[in-house]
Amino acid sequence: MKFPLMRNNILREDLDAVIEHLKKDDPILTHGANVRAFEEEWSAWLGVKFSVLVNSGASANLLTMAILKIRHPEGGEILVPPLAWISDIASVIQNGFTPVFVDIDPHSLAMDTSQTLAKITDKTRAVFLTHVQGFDGLTEELLAELQRRKIPLIEDVCESHGATHNGKKLGSFGWISNFSFYYAHHMST
Repeated sequence: MKFPLMRNNILREDLDAVIEHLKKDDPILTHGANVRAFEEEWSAWLGVKFSVLVNSGASANLLTMAILKIRHPEGGEILVPPLAWISDIASVIQNGFTPVFVDIDPHSLAMDTSQTLAKITDKTRAVFLTHVQGFDGLTEELLAELQRRKIPLIEDVCESHGATHNGKKLGSFGWISNFSFYYAHHMST
């Protein structure tokens, strides 16, 4: 027996809306008015000041590391989980940082807080935490210690849209947080 990872969830009304948009004299396909409206609505829903849409979660990861590279052109280490998408780790390497793997907590499937804190060194430039399958990977201890040490938290929330930590949405804690609206994720566009 085969069990598909997901089924197509594109409705006829979604297809009709795309067709109507494409029928316009000048259908803007990237960064048009709908994108700007979505960015504003998403920011309000998430509880953050700004959102910027790009074509994929992988591109968001790459852009995040490129921005971090501007702040740290000398490179350094990024703490990462072994349970993540390859694009998380690839973006670290592509921007000249060294990934330092931190084992996961079996309850949250995110990086174990005590192991994360133990691996922080003077070369640590960020902690790149992945919230897996709707789970909250944050702890108050981790947030407090990163803030105390002034180490940026980068949240990969591609699989955890709408999940919360102490009543606040995941993705609103990090210096930068990345989401994906791939059609097999919790929310899609």
